[in-house]
Amino acid sequence: MFRHKANSRRALTAILSFTSAVAVLICAGISIAQTEPSSTPEQTYNGYTVAATAEMGWRWRSVDGNENKYKSDLNYEDGFRFFDSNLFMQKENGRWFDSLLIMNSGWGSDPTGYFRLNMEKVGFYKLNVSTRRFNYFNNLSNFVAINGASQHTQNLKHDLTDIDFSLFPQNEKLRLTLGGSFGETDGDGLWTARGYRDDFPVPNTTKYTSRDFRIGLEGKLAGFNWGLNHGFRRFNDGSSYLLGGPHPGNNTADTTVYGAFSKVFPTEGITNFSQFYFNRTFAKKFDVTGRAIYTSTRSESNIVETFTASRDNQNNFVDLDQFTINSKAKRPQSRFDIGFTYRITDDFRISNTTLYDRFTVNGGEDLLEKFNFRNAANTTATYRTISSYAYRVNDFDRLSNLLEADYQFGNRFSVHAGWRHTRREINVYGREGSTTTNIIVPAPSVSPTPSVSSAIIGEHEENSTNTFLAGFKLKPTKGWVIFGDVEHGTSDNVFTRVENYDFTNFRVRSRWSYKTVTVNVSGMTKDNTNPSVTLDNPGLPFGTDVQTRTFSGDVEWNPNDKFRVSGGYTKRNLTAKTPIYTWIGLVPSSGIRTLGSSEFYVRDNYAFVEVSAKPHRRVSFFATYRANTDDGQGDRISPPPSNSPNILASYPMTFNTPEVRAAIRLTRNVDWNIGYQYYNYEDVQTPNQNYKAHLPYTSLRFYFGGRAADR
Repeated sequence: MFRHKANSRRALTAILSFTSAVAVLICAGISIAQTEPSSTPEQTYNGYTVAATAEMGWRWRSVDGNENKYKSDLNYEDGFRFFDSNLFMQKENGRWFDSLLIMNSGWGSDPTGYFRLNMEKVGFYKLNVSTRRFNYFNNLSNFVAINGASQHTQNLKHDLTDIDFSLFPQNEKLRLTLGGSFGETDGDGLWTARGYRDDFPVPNTTKYTSRDFRIGLEGKLAGFNWGLNHGFRRFNDGSSYLLGGPHPGNNTADTTVYGAFSKVFPTEGITNFSQFYFNRTFAKKFDVTGRAIYTSTRSESNIVETFTASRDNQNNFVDLDQFTINSKAKRPQSRFDIGFTYRITDDFRISNTTLYDRFTVNGGEDLLEKFNFRNAANTTATYRTISSYAYRVNDFDRLSNLLEADYQFGNRFSVHAGWRHTRREINVYGREGSTTTNIIVPAPSVSPTPSVSSAIIGEHEENSTNTFLAGFKLKPTKGWVIFGDVEHGTSDNVFTRVENYDFTNFRVRSRWSYKTVTVNVSGMTKDNTNPSVTLDNPGLPFGTDVQTRTFSGDVEWNPNDKFRVSGGYTKRNLTAKTPIYTWIGLVPSSGIRTLGSSEFYVRDNYAFVEVSAKPHRRVSFFATYRANTDDGQGDRISPPPSNSPNILASYPMTFNTPEVRAAIRLTRNVDWNIGYQYYNYEDVQTPNQNYKAHLPYTSLRFYFGGRAADR
């Protein structure tokens, strides 16, 4: 049944060890159960109340089908693993700490794991530490892959750590906070480089680090709550791409060959950030809140991309094709917002929030390309040098104001309405230029004159948008609440000059509960259109239209603490239609430029049912079944690009995931857990990605301190 036959002896040994341990613990549990009191007093250790659980066990794994798709979706491995484990200690007026909480889960064969520590001494300090690890894997062989094998893959590990320390956290007048965050991402993968009208798979190594340090003060002065925080962040990207030997490229019918290829672009940067906020309520009627944020990011990168000993698509010998790019960028940003809320009566409130945002993205680069090649007959060599520079400044200013009012009609009905106006202004200016020099050997009769070009850039744009929003809350009965919201208007695009988005969003939610039954129903619709036209004369429609419909409902019946059953269904439809320009015949130089459309469909159906039961005080069960089906574009087939400008796309699939598990109380301090998970993925368009995965597991959970016997 299991894929890793080499580990069968180890797995058998683990099973026998678990079985033996369980048998011994069952016998011990039976003997203890005969004399076990119905209630035990709470235990303390050195004055601390202690409650702890530790769960550890083993997972087995068998995958039939596409291993890479399974790892891209789930990435669960077989082997030892830690489940949710925690330790909690508490004591009033403890010597070093009053409370301590330690939690961890997922370490071992899980793709994610975390550790968390919270420690506090009331009146003196509070310490929070968290560490998380994510194993990210991506290797998909779908319809965009070459010959069924993906050339864009990643196998990465992300490590993230956050540390926050507060001094005198309960002091209302002044509190000090210190913090740091540390992140690392490393791994390898495969990417593609394009040159001479061909694509080449290139192995890559990812290495990214970041360090974040911050300090802050908080307190209360003259009735105002206030806070001031400052910090800085350093980041470094040392990723690289290297193809060590000759490669013919994906198109083996042409003459293009890479002899060797390398690309490195070390990037370093630093971000400084500061934030100040304040808040005060006057006479329990008028509330004011304000915030100011300033950040400044500087980065520097140096890209070196080199081809050597290659052949291009015209069969020329490429001795060297190298790009060297040095660039610097800076992005200062200022953001201010202030809000007022005035409670005119106990039932009527008006609020207004004003936001101003300004940032400038400016940077420049210098590029030097050296292109040395010989013709196919090896009789003429050309040494081409291209030197260019570019500098841009993008100024963005946006002022937004939101006015809202809400009214409460008794205890059963309330409404709110608002209007948001936004005005933005964008200025772009800069300069650019290039010089191209060709040296041909043997030299022609007349030496070519270097080609020089330059340009000055200046653009300006202003834009305004308006949005209406409203909603209500209705309580027909004591256990029934209905919420409704609507938002209609326009929103801008930050850096582009296309027209505003026209959008209309509706949302309705209902929650009804009666005794042991709870029913939730919700519906949401989103219509987002980007009306625009091409630069042709006359202009042609070129706007994107996206429609989203989501409807969801679930029911839960919980008659007592020994039985619970729930189930639900979610329907999500998404239709995106975008005009595109394409060429009938694929090749731009010989094809016909035609306006077509790209359509993407999601027709997703998700349903689940869960059952929890405790038929005996020592035994509890849990079972669930989750089914996910996306019908996509249905029976419609995308026409071949050689004779149609239209594209139909979707990802139709089915994904079924049942799971069962049982927990058996062996002793007052030990539970035995056994379970089984099954995953069945079927891809309609690319069945080579299908897989079935069996994941049985078992674990022991230990309880210490507290009232472990009263579970």
